Amino acid sequence: MKEEQILKAAKKLISKYGYKKVSMDEIADEAGVTKKTVYSYFESKEELLNALIRKELEKMKKDLEVLEQEKGDLLVSIHEGIYNLLKFRRKNNLFKILFEEAEVVKNAKLKACLSVIEEDIIAYIKSVLEDANKQGKIEVKNIDVMAFLIYKMYIALMMEWNDNYKKIDEKEVADNILQVLEHGIIRKEVEK
Repeated sequence: MKEEQILKAAKKLISKYGYKKVSMDEIADEAGVTKKTVYSYFESKEELLNALIRKELEKMKKDLEVLEQEKGDLLVSIHEGIYNLLKFRRKNNLFKILFEEAEVVKNAKLKACLSVIEEDIIAYIKSVLEDANKQGKIEVKNIDVMAFLIYKMYIALMMEWNDNYKKIDEKEVADNILQVLEHGIIRKEVEK
């Protein structure tokens, strides 16, 4: 119960102020516990952040698993899954703040904590591709490379696409990624 309070308080404060600006004292105050209680559950601020990230990733995975079971079709599941990941990222200010802070502040400990997110998402994509490959639904030469490419397409469009380009919403991103997965880049014959 107290662990849950601490995680909830940490998410609220870090989402609002960023990881670096929030102290363990502030998290304890927000959770209504002592700093000693916080440290009885989490040895360090990094450990608390790792626990918070794992909890958020579990929520995201559960949503994707439900979606995958409902849809049945691999590509539709990937499309809907990417779309939901994009919406989750937009609504989940915690991840947005953490990624931005890691880039701006160049905090090595924060980057290490965030690498868990990348590894987890790539592992999930890889497991979906492996299942589909075993069932004969797709043929992928290198599943590790394909999982990495799918993840990087998602990241590039959501994190590196900026206001210098036209505005793009989550559905359009997911639609474009699905098009590449289904058909690659379609070459048209040039009329002579």
